[in-house]
Amino acid sequence: MPTAATVTWSGSKTTFDVAGVKSGQHAAADSAEPLGAGAGLKPTEMLLGALGACAGVNVVLLLNKMRQPLRSLEIRVEGDQEAEWPQRFTEIRVEFVLGWSGPVDDALVEKAIDLSCHRYCPVHATLEAGVPIKPRRTDA
Repeated sequence: MPTAATVTWSGSKTTFDVAGVKSGQHAAADSAEPLGAGAGLKPTEMLLGALGACAGVNVVLLLNKMRQPLRSLEIRVEGDQEAEWPQRFTEIRVEFVLGWSGPVDDALVEKAIDLSCHRYCPVHATLEAGVPIKPRRTDA
């Protein structure tokens, strides 16, 4: 079964419920006022958040495997968008802010971040390489 999400309009302005098909987890997506109600993350924020979360999961797992004393991790993801529609991202920056509970091996930390982004994170790989997107219509 492919990875999938279902996005359902609330019926009000531009508020949507995003549900993971396999996980059953939900998140709210919306536009800012006046178009939307600001009742959730903007879809572009969700995209950046997905990149940060994907990379973060792998960094945590790799640093744990490498026996590095990770205490905290915050991933700051920001992107520059074109002014004209569709306002695609022209650059995305990912900053890993790491806290430690003991001495660390800097080479292993750099290796974990590199592997996370360039080998194990499907979101990073997809954004970096691009992927065909095929819209289709189905009437309910």
